[in-house]
Amino acid sequence: MDTTGTETTDPVPIPPDDTLLSAVESAAAVAGFTLEPEQLEVARRLASLRIAEDRPAHLYLWGAAGRGKTWLLDAFFAALPTHRRRRVHFHSFFRGLHAAIHRVRTEAADAARATGEPGAGSRAAAGAVTNAVEQAVDELLDEVDVVLFDEFQVHDPGDGTLMIRLLDALFARQVTLLTSSNSAPQDLLPDPGYHHIFEPGIALIEANMQVLELAGSTDHRRSSPVRHRDGFARGSWSIAGESADAHLAVLGLHRPGPGEATALTISGHTFQAAAARDGVLWFASAELIERPTSVGDYLAWAADYDRWVLDALPESHALTREARARFVHLVDALCDLGVELHVVATTDRDTFMTDPALGPDGFARDAVRTRSRLALLREIR
Repeated sequence: MDTTGTETTDPVPIPPDDTLLSAVESAAAVAGFTLEPEQLEVARRLASLRIAEDRPAHLYLWGAAGRGKTWLLDAFFAALPTHRRRRVHFHSFFRGLHAAIHRVRTEAADAARATGEPGAGSRAAAGAVTNAVEQAVDELLDEVDVVLFDEFQVHDPGDGTLMIRLLDALFARQVTLLTSSNSAPQDLLPDPGYHHIFEPGIALIEANMQVLELAGSTDHRRSSPVRHRDGFARGSWSIAGESADAHLAVLGLHRPGPGEATALTISGHTFQAAAARDGVLWFASAELIERPTSVGDYLAWAADYDRWVLDALPESHALTREARARFVHLVDALCDLGVELHVVATTDRDTFMTDPALGPDGFARDAVRTRSRLALLREIR
């Protein structure tokens, strides 16, 4: 498979910075592995990027889950000889962007309505979106030369429209943009009913960024044991029963009693957690993923609770399609934030993800990435 990607900004190859390349190789050695040929090629390409110049280069790195995209970008990012850099959590940024847009739209509409001019409020609110995006980009790029967006994805048409505005503003500035994704640019916003909405964004990416695929047949999350359990990887997957409860109890996660049920209100909606105490958030799956929770809710709760238990997870075919999609988003958000997740389910994780009763459509979109991330969890039998 071709790993050279699509060149758009650098028709003449630039030699890699040996210092940066050596730093990435050394980081791999410290972590206990040697870069594979495909990974080494990506490291070379990263070390060849022009940064903090009049025409900075940008890189869109994509490939299947577990091939080492995030690790390579983080190692390169850490080796850069500048503190003018920023790593951005994709979901967190969009949550903040939506909040900023809501605030700016409301303020603009209220001010316009005060004039008494018919229709002024709605016109002002519409114009405020551009202002909010510009403000968000200004804050994002304040005194930075490099921005890293990990897990770049577009599934929602509304977010796709915002992303086009964001990319347009980013490329207008002299800042290097690095992104990783499980999807090639052409596969972003894959729903055929909405794909055309993001075609201008795809054109922006392909015109301004080097597009590089990290190939390889091995999902390292699933094939390699977790050497250092940290963050999300501290979690577990267990089958409901006495052994699961005993395992959790050893970790200080005791099954809540009825009196510990706690109402959590967010974005005007109230959800019932089985417990919310001492940094631990315990939810039954029927409440967390069958009800209309969102990525924004997960991010907000994760700020206060860094250990989660998802309890009573049924077989996947018993979940609604919407619940399966929320499960994907939940795993994405908690893995990206390094939140410890313990799942107590009816079945083992492989059966849960590959349930034949789901039919030809399978578990959900992006289920390959989810399965890869769940492999970080220790399975308790």
